[in-house]
Amino acid sequence: MKPELETLLNRLLEAERAGHQLLDAMSRETSDPQMQALFANFTDVEISDTAVLEGLIRLHGGTPSQKTGDFADKVLRIDNLHEQINLLSRGQAWVARKIEQALVLAPPPDIDAFLKEMANRHRHNMEWARAEAIKQFDE
Repeated sequence: MKPELETLLNRLLEAERAGHQLLDAMSRETSDPQMQALFANFTDVEISDTAVLEGLIRLHGGTPSQKTGDFADKVLRIDNLHEQINLLSRGQAWVARKIEQALVLAPPPDIDAFLKEMANRHRHNMEWARAEAIKQFDE
């Protein structure tokens, strides 16, 4: 595996771990059952993405990072759900951009296919978070 690709995949791995922590915490902080269900669903996806990324890195001769990104801490320091969701949306967009950078490196077909699916999920989550932030702002 190209070192640049391994570095990007590990950054994504660390971001997914942070996303899992963040969504889990946000799920516990809200009393809205619909929001809890959405956060729980997104949490499950983050956990799955983490496992797949770890496996792909190992399969292609890399070493998965054991770190967790600091994104969750940044978002949870904010004491306003509207702003938290705005930052969550920006985080989803960041992941999609990093995936695009990894795809430019022409990863092996299995990594390429997974990253494309992952990018689509993050773009969907980004749009959902933007819509939810608007809804929260209007309330």
